[in-house]
Amino acid sequence: RVEGWPHSSFASQRIRQPTCRGAARLAMAAAPLDAQSLAVACALPTLLGLWKREYTVSYGYGGAMLWAGALALARAAADQSPLALAHAGLYIAYGLRLVLFLLYRELRIAYFRELRERVESRAPKGSRLRRLPFCLSVAALYFGMAAPLRLTQALGGTPASPFVASAIGALIGAGYVGWAVATLGDLQKTLAKARGAGLVTSGLYAKLRHPNYTGEAGLWMASAGAGVVAALGAGACSTAIAAWTALALVGCA
Repeated sequence: RVEGWPHSSFASQRIRQPTCRGAARLAMAAAPLDAQSLAVACALPTLLGLWKREYTVSYGYGGAMLWAGALALARAAADQSPLALAHAGLYIAYGLRLVLFLLYRELRIAYFRELRERVESRAPKGSRLRRLPFCLSVAALYFGMAAPLRLTQALGGTPASPFVASAIGALIGAGYVGWAVATLGDLQKTLAKARGAGLVTSGLYAKLRHPNYTGEAGLWMASAGAGVVAALGAGACSTAIAAWTALALVGCA
């Protein structure tokens, strides 16, 4: 080529610039929050169900969300992405709150210990390994619930569009509201049962029949929404991002 030719430098820059599809694939490949790590984070805690079946959907649930959030937090900190940090923090807050809450109830309140034993007594008898398919199927659900974390990280840093950033931020904020409602609902019910109360109908339970479940459902819907908006904001131009989006929607459902 002719040295100093004006458009030669421009052409070389164009060649070096990745396409939207290429950039998305590079982002997906470079992030440590890969499918294998996330699958391990979601599967190992559910194996507590081999000990007590109910632990698959209690401690296993909280442990999977806590672990997934911790993995996402490490990547978000490296990317210096405030939205991804907030999203990861939501999962950590949920998982940690659930594990500590369950542990307190089991150790301190007889009502919940008896409830757990009733559930365990109805579990299928035989080899504990027969529970493995159940544990792994639940782990697959948790994997889908954690998928939105991967989507908010696909943006890398702050999105170029202020509208996309605002929408993701609002949805993550709504997730924290859902977390607060679920936390307060569980706290109120725990205190009532500790006093030996029957059906709880006051406080939050006067407004919502099951505020703990309502808040939790709102949290996961908001999280999935944040992931979908992030995918659209990133261009959603690779098979990988499309697959993670589908997983997020299935996990929310």
